Amino acid sequence: ETIVSSGNYYFFGDREFTLEELCLMGDAVASSRFIGKRQKASLLKKLTGFCSKYQTDSVKRHIISVQPRESTDTRVYAAVNLINDAINRDCRIAFTRKEPGDRRGRKDGGEAANISCTPLDLVWDGRDFYLIALSDADGEPLFYGLKELAQPEILDMKGMARPEGFNSEKFALEKIQKKK
Repeated sequence: ETIVSSGNYYFFGDREFTLEELCLMGDAVASSRFIGKRQKASLLKKLTGFCSKYQTDSVKRHIISVQPRESTDTRVYAAVNLINDAINRDCRIAFTRKEPGDRRGRKDGGEAANISCTPLDLVWDGRDFYLIALSDADGEPLFYGLKELAQPEILDMKGMARPEGFNSEKFALEKIQKKK
């Protein structure tokens, strides 16, 4: 004998993200050069949690990044998070500037170059992260690759005001073009 019963069904009419937005985020994660393979899989799985079980296949993306990321020092990602926190909290930061290839943070084998500044923005050019900041010494804009930073820390000091009319994007483009 078969007993037919009706179950309780629920419908969520309003979701945090539309399916199209989830697919767009999935494409961004899948094609990212600086997110590793395991982290991509983990993030894509988490994205499927924002849609119904019937839509999860749509969110699973089949995009392959043909330019694999270069091995990036995890300290760069820690620096990105620290600097982002400092920007959000409107605080200054301090760090030791090291020459490329120098692991200790010493310039030309001599004294370390200690810098304190107000971070304004972080820049990603498709290969590297950069910091745009205002120098505590003279208030002038600075531009450093995050690979040059050692031992960054947030200072308990309010940041300087962004100069009126200062365009971070234009400044970054000029500096990156000079490096090439």
